[in-house]
Amino acid sequence: MGKLLLFLSIFLACACTSTHKIDSNVQFKRLYAALKMEEILSSFEGEMNISPEKILSGVLRDLPESQKRAFIESMPSKVMADPINVNAAKIIFKSKLTSLLTAQELKIAADFYSSSIGLKAHRAIIDAEIAVSESLN
Repeated sequence: MGKLLLFLSIFLACACTSTHKIDSNVQFKRLYAALKMEEILSSFEGEMNISPEKILSGVLRDLPESQKRAFIESMPSKVMADPINVNAAKIIFKSKLTSLLTAQELKIAADFYSSSIGLKAHRAIIDAEIAVSESLN
């Protein structure tokens, strides 16, 4: 009888526990916001097609001009030649991230990049990429 009561207690506890499914779309939106992508794109005032240089200038706006210029100049000319359709870029970005990361991984990334250390790490990665591109020139 004791084992039956234990089994029923465990069964009821499991039945009452909510198994909340994580939504990839919601987590992508959180990560997109944490990376400040919407803020960057909205700074172009609704332009549909934007030059890659203009986008990079927006993304790197907090850096000294010399570092920003070095990073932009290190980009392949083929990448820099064609304007970017903002809506298409967001769709491709979302499609690629959601195909490479699970909803749980997107959640973890969004949590991390929403934190102060995540923001600091994001800035450090950009600074490191700039340092590499400067040293290669």
